[in-house]
Amino acid sequence: MVHNSFQTGRGGSNPSVRSKPFSDTKLHETNVVLRKLHYLGATKRGKVYEDSYGVLVFANPSSRRLPAARWVELSRWCLFEGKGSAQWPAVRRWLLSEFPYVTTVVSYSDPSVGHTGALYRACNWLWAPTWHRLREPPSGLGSWKTGTRQAVKDRWVFLLQPDTTREQLLSIKDLSIQKRYPWASYREPRWRGQHPLLMTGGGDYQKFKALQAGTALAQG
Repeated sequence: MVHNSFQTGRGGSNPSVRSKPFSDTKLHETNVVLRKLHYLGATKRGKVYEDSYGVLVFANPSSRRLPAARWVELSRWCLFEGKGSAQWPAVRRWLLSEFPYVTTVVSYSDPSVGHTGALYRACNWLWAPTWHRLREPPSGLGSWKTGTRQAVKDRWVFLLQPDTTREQLLSIKDLSIQKRYPWASYREPRWRGQHPLLMTGGGDYQKFKALQAGTALAQG
């Protein structure tokens, strides 16, 4: 079952208008499930997609650097059964149908709790790391609560349609990191019609993991 109660700012689907926070009357019901089954628990905002495979919650991007007018963030993905790769094609079709102005879905995986991004990679998302992931600050991402250190996340994007600003928005701006890890910064893939050629874009996640494994082995 899909719940359709997305709200935008004045102008409806006009991509030049900044979206209001997502709103869904079913979010309270969904949060009951998330508290039981998702490691992050409930969420305060979002638009709910639900089917027999599981539930997803979409919201405006949490990062102020990303354009809420044409990007959405997948803030929760909770599978009940089956594989995410079986669910995602239907989610993609729904997004394109309901929100034709949205070009990009962004989400984050948390390595500190053992997440490897396998779910995203299986569904053809691309790795788009922030500079924090490549050179983690001593404080991580800071602290939202006293004494609670926020771990650095892996950032992933799913491309719904071409976006001429996406590479600039996602690329690593730190020149020293660019020089040290030239293969890590997000690259916009080539497109064939409305389909991205995934092997030509994104950051090289496998190379990053190999580098991490080699560093850990050397330190061990």
